[in-house]
Amino acid sequence: MVMKGGLYLVYAFLLRTVLCRSENVAFTLGQTHHLYLSQGQQVTYDKVITNISAHFDHKGSFICRQPGIYAFHFFSLAHAESRIWFELYKNTEYICSVYGYTPHGYADTGNSALLHLNNNDTVSIRAHQAYNSTLYGTADQIYSTFTGVLLRSDVTEHSSGNMAFSVGLDHHFHATNGEIVRYNDLIVQNTAYNPLSGRFTAPTDGTYIFYYHGLAQGDQVLWLELYHNGEYVNAAYGYTDSSYADAGNSAILHLHTGDQVYVKARSGHAVDVYGTPNQVYATFSGTLLASVQHNTDDSRSENSFSVGLSHHFSGTNLIFDRVFSNRGGGYSPVTGHFTAKESGVYVFHFHALSRSDTEVWTELYHNYHYIDSLYGRSNGEYAAGSNAAVLDLVAGDTVFLKSRRSTNSYYGTTDQVYCTFSGYKLELEEEPSIGNPGEIIG
Repeated sequence: MVMKGGLYLVYAFLLRTVLCRSENVAFTLGQTHHLYLSQGQQVTYDKVITNISAHFDHKGSFICRQPGIYAFHFFSLAHAESRIWFELYKNTEYICSVYGYTPHGYADTGNSALLHLNNNDTVSIRAHQAYNSTLYGTADQIYSTFTGVLLRSDVTEHSSGNMAFSVGLDHHFHATNGEIVRYNDLIVQNTAYNPLSGRFTAPTDGTYIFYYHGLAQGDQVLWLELYHNGEYVNAAYGYTDSSYADAGNSAILHLHTGDQVYVKARSGHAVDVYGTPNQVYATFSGTLLASVQHNTDDSRSENSFSVGLSHHFSGTNLIFDRVFSNRGGGYSPVTGHFTAKESGVYVFHFHALSRSDTEVWTELYHNYHYIDSLYGRSNGEYAAGSNAAVLDLVAGDTVFLKSRRSTNSYYGTTDQVYCTFSGYKLELEEEPSIGNPGEIIG
């Protein structure tokens, strides 16, 4: 085939357009059985909750086929009076950990990290090399999950490509006066996050999501709070007598250029966060979900919500009263349900804290179809739990949380918001597509 002059340029443009298109890559895997893992064994999952163009090897490691920035979330529940100690790896590089054990009940664990992946990079979860782990799971009680989402593909050319950061804490952190946590382990570096101040500064107007997790030092308190400028958003609390407590939270916020978001210790309380160079439990991550272009109707920012519970609650139908963001009005504060206004791939996060000596047992539903759960119970103590899921929704589908039992008791006050529910429609920025160029004859 011979192509001449401008015709060659047209062909090159068409070919580049097709090659530069981005497709959603997202998955959530779950474990439906109790699972014992020996030292260093890779965690496996027996249930595919959702898989949108994700690839895995025979060991269960995620394999990157579309380079870009990914978000990974992993959660597990330790069997009664048993230990979980898992680590997230990119290829052979250690990223972060979760640890859970309580002598008084079941320990829920979780963490999140953003990673930049190149083609054929792998991501896996493994048991710690020096300890065995035992996780809890049944067909209708899925607590252990592994979720991955392509947030931004390398093939896109957009100014928001540098809007993601992910950082960890590689040393112990002690605070008594509400100090800001200055995370120094740069997992995904971005100049918008300043490790000297611990603050993220929004480079542009838009809708952002943030995740933070931590582990208390032995027999100490973890009490971290997310702030937007000087305003309290929500918190993560953990304490386990004679052990280490895990907790985390997330939020979707609408920011203006120059707004700051950061994690700080609870003022007036001693807070002790665990961290060493090879044991990173405390993480803080964030990314732009949708930019706002002035004088335009940017529908990409109209498919997310983030809500919290600002009062104690007992019952089955969880309705959140604190609205952090509700772009497009998909979340109903009357029913507690999120209704998808557009078909697509959505990502959901949920967190809870029990009242003292009670349990929280929260389940995520898609059109009354059970997806996964969080659980928290530690005799005589407050217990935290978290989970996440990717769901492929059709316009009109509903997603909601409910308690497993009417006796479940959730902690919340106006300045102590631990129970949250957030979700967003996954949207990849991409070059315009004009289809298959077909055969060109010159």
